[in-house]
Amino acid sequence: MNLAEDGSANLLGALALLVGSRMRASVSSSVGAGGAFAEALVVLKDQPGATAEWLGQVLRLSQPGAAHLVRRLREQGWVERRAGADARSRALHLTPEGARAADRVLQARDQALNALLAPLPAEQRHQLADIARALMRDEVTDARSLAHLCRLCDRTRCPQCPVDAGFRERSGD
Repeated sequence: MNLAEDGSANLLGALALLVGSRMRASVSSSVGAGGAFAEALVVLKDQPGATAEWLGQVLRLSQPGAAHLVRRLREQGWVERRAGADARSRALHLTPEGARAADRVLQARDQALNALLAPLPAEQRHQLADIARALMRDEVTDARSLAHLCRLCDRTRCPQCPVDAGFRERSGD
């Protein structure tokens, strides 16, 4: 049986672009730099002690790209290097100013997303949250893909993260 296309996939694609554009613009303006800058701040807020290699993998940057990003974050005074888990690695940590910058990123993201949700009544917001949970629950395959998908998430707003729960359920944690 052939059903007429309901347009939901097309609308989802357009919505994804709208949300992504608004979020990217808001977080970039909050720190005066491109999205990778903002994403790096949030990743390091959530995962202090990550290495530049890990950060690059999460943000899907080349090794030179990750090194350049870390150098720029250090020049801003937002990140410092400390001794890592072994003699060769260096752990990245936010400075107090870096933590404030990460908070600005999350506040800007929150404002942009809430502005998009403003026309929806509470019932539709709950429905959207349920749909998002269902769509994202099985999307990650490892810790790196989890960190990538949630690289701009405010973890305090989602204590029962469906993405993390789905990952843990499948990995046996």
